[in-house]
Amino acid sequence: MEQHERIWELMAKRMAGTLSAGEEVELEVLLEAAPEVARQQALLDKISLQSIGKPTLERKEMLLDRIMRDSVTGESNPEQPGQCDQEDSESVVMKPARRYWRIVAAAASLMVLLGAATVIYLRMAASSKVVWTTVQTRPGSKTRITLPDGSLVVLNAGSTLAYPSNFAQVGREVKLTGEGYFDVARMANYPFTIHTTTIDIKVLGTTFNVRAYADESHTETALISGAVEVIVKDAGKQHITLSPHQKLLIANTITEKVEKPAPVAHPDNQKPLIVLESMEKEQTGKLIAETAWVENRFVYRNESFLQLIKRMERWYGVTIECHNQSLLEASFTGNVQGESLDQLLGMLKQTKHFEYSVAAGRVIIY
Repeated sequence: MEQHERIWELMAKRMAGTLSAGEEVELEVLLEAAPEVARQQALLDKISLQSIGKPTLERKEMLLDRIMRDSVTGESNPEQPGQCDQEDSESVVMKPARRYWRIVAAAASLMVLLGAATVIYLRMAASSKVVWTTVQTRPGSKTRITLPDGSLVVLNAGSTLAYPSNFAQVGREVKLTGEGYFDVARMANYPFTIHTTTIDIKVLGTTFNVRAYADESHTETALISGAVEVIVKDAGKQHITLSPHQKLLIANTITEKVEKPAPVAHPDNQKPLIVLESMEKEQTGKLIAETAWVENRFVYRNESFLQLIKRMERWYGVTIECHNQSLLEASFTGNVQGESLDQLLGMLKQTKHFEYSVAAGRVIIY
């Protein structure tokens, strides 16, 4: 029984085109020991060879008739010596009937045969489940990833990217939590899709930044070049297409339908649920704040100290406690590169007076 099951497994792999050279030899040996199964395999091969493309109804009927004829011929027994040559009228009448039922039986056998092969093939397909590869970055670190299609992803601190084992075969899809900079390879027939908790982003080939941290109020998509389509999962599955140097912010708590994005300045506590705005370059004329982190620059513009605390925790890999309530409501703007945590806190302290202490990766501000 186990031997027959192994034969069907190998036959299903041959039909699927995934049979290795070693398995091909194994199948031939097993078929030699099971001639009846070998004959059924020959019929399957004939069906496979004759069914390439989309045959017409007439061609299908001819194919079935040929297979049935071969099946009947293979099953009929030659006349035994000494058998009476005379046939009475009853045997003459019954001979076509027996042939008809043999054809029916052969057809039924083929259906069972194909059904068994299909079941084994589906069982094999189910066993080869898609496996997701997950890449995580710890606070205080960044990671560069080259996906199987050649697309580049840079993950910011405290972020996670997952992509399937069949990536670029049936579609390019990834899952993102946190912040990632994407330089997507163009493949016209295979769109690239990024899934986050709040939005899905579809592209063909472009450069953009996605920021989707669970502990922040908004999910942000900033387009550098090319074009992307953002699908808001709530808000009636709204589709929004971005142009280069546009940024879209979606409230992570969005639950209602919004007719169109509102072009306003940086969102605050009274922000609309969807915000579309233009990105601004820094004074150098080249640096874009939304992607400055890729070049190891820490840029903050009109950010509340509470927002800044979350970013500093990820950037430096520390925990920060602030016991100064008035400081939490203050806003800061700056642009630093390479400064230590102590240096950055010293710069912020010059703008708003506060005291702090640092010990064992823990910062206390008072």
